[in-house]
Amino acid sequence: MKNDKNVKTYKRGIAGFLAEKFMHSHLIPVFIIAALLTGIMAIFLTPKEEEPQISVPMIDIYTQADGLSAKDVENKITKVIEKSVWGETG
Repeated sequence: MKNDKNVKTYKRGIAGFLAEKFMHSHLIPVFIIAALLTGIMAIFLTPKEEEPQISVPMIDIYTQADGLSAKDVENKITKVIEKSVWGETG
């Protein structure tokens, strides 16, 4: 291949150096098999619970405001309740 003046050559970094060294290495299949076996072992050895007990802090508050529009309910009721409940603990 001729040296073309329009083709730029780049200096390889660490990733390029490692890729070049491992490209034709016979250790790569061993690494791949070891990684796959480690992943399979992790899948089977990780403890799993069918229904984990997760505590999500949540509260449902229902209010009734007949005759108000959605915007009025948000401004006059919902925001007031949110402010008063926001500082509560437990």
